[in-house]
Amino acid sequence: MIYKILIVVTSLFLIVGCKTKPDNDATDLKFQDSLLNKINSPELKAISKKITEEVNKPELYNERAKLYIQLGLAEEAEKDANRAIKLDSLKPDYFLTKADALFSANKTKLAKDELELIEKKFPTNTEALLKLAELFFIVRQYQTAIDYCNKALKVDESIAKAYFIKGSIYRESGDTAKAISSLITATEQDNRFDQAFFDIGVIYAAQKNPIALNYYDNAFKINPTNNDVIYARAKFYQDISKIEEAIKQYDYLLSRDKNYFLANYNLGAITLELKNDPKTAINYFTKAIESKADYIEAYFARGYAYSKINEKENAKADYKMCLQLEDNYEPAITALNKLK
Repeated sequence: MIYKILIVVTSLFLIVGCKTKPDNDATDLKFQDSLLNKINSPELKAISKKITEEVNKPELYNERAKLYIQLGLAEEAEKDANRAIKLDSLKPDYFLTKADALFSANKTKLAKDELELIEKKFPTNTEALLKLAELFFIVRQYQTAIDYCNKALKVDESIAKAYFIKGSIYRESGDTAKAISSLITATEQDNRFDQAFFDIGVIYAAQKNPIALNYYDNAFKINPTNNDVIYARAKFYQDISKIEEAIKQYDYLLSRDKNYFLANYNLGAITLELKNDPKTAINYFTKAIESKADYIEAYFARGYAYSKINEKENAKADYKMCLQLEDNYEPAITALNKLK
């Protein structure tokens, strides 16, 4: 089961003294006008219009910086964050936005440095502490990450996200008991924390414990748009050999998202191996490939299905595609040798 943590790192602190005027030279204003003409974003145009009317409001630059980050314009976001900071150097949010921009630009070390600076200037800013925890988690410096979580919890012991990060660290380092304990604490602090419920389900599912379904159900009730929960339920049923239940869940998932390639692939595998229906399985594998053109496992599985109905040329074509995607893909090499 796919496990993911969506991490947005924030913070900055180039320490700037007092309030000054924003950096609005003519060249930059001309560039901004040109940029707005290229980007079809009503929100961006609206906030830029406000800025032209109230050029000394730092919160407007901060707001536009966040929009730039969403639009993938990290350099412009950093510029606006700097403008906000020059106007008001006492708001940590502006520094956090700049670190967001740095992280979006893949300047991870600079983002980390700024987070550490904001920690020094604003030691009780829990957002910066947790962002540092996330960064150290990414680079697998687990104890440092836990230390930052604990610093945040000393400021506010009810922060669900701190327990969630700790649970994620314990899970990745193999301590499932502590992972479950921390994640459950996260849900106790925030009973709408769907990702925490989901991750507890993932841990129990790996143990083939049916209690996983309860946690998946809780996650889905909180966020019924999350198709990953449906996939997780289906995969759990498949793993415990409740195949008909798995098929129902996969079909339901595909009724919501026909391009969920893992569902098509797994239905293909079930149809091929358990129902002995290579032709139908080929259709499922083809749909998976249509949704993910570089899905090497689907090409191999379809090639194998073709070989089961003696369509050797189609099988060879799929195995050769595997080798185009990965030169030394051993299953395809072995399969091609058997077809000679």
